[in-house]
Amino acid sequence: MPILQDLLRELQSRLEDGAPAPSTGEVADAASSERINVTLPRGVMDDLKRHALAEGRSCGNLASFLIEDGLRKNTVIN
Repeated sequence: MPILQDLLRELQSRLEDGAPAPSTGEVADAASSERINVTLPRGVMDDLKRHALAEGRSCGNLASFLIEDGLRKNTVIN
């Protein structure tokens, strides 16, 4: 259910910012996911674990959120 929670947060954020609601295609694309393996340096992984624990979420969920957030801030996600 973390994907649904992330989608809900995204929709709430867009509504608060006055941004247009995402299209059906955007929602469908966001709901599908793929798996990758990433090797992180020990210090980065330790920080990720610490932040995930503090936020009550899994490391994978937090990593996914941070990657997506970084992409949004640096490029246009369609």
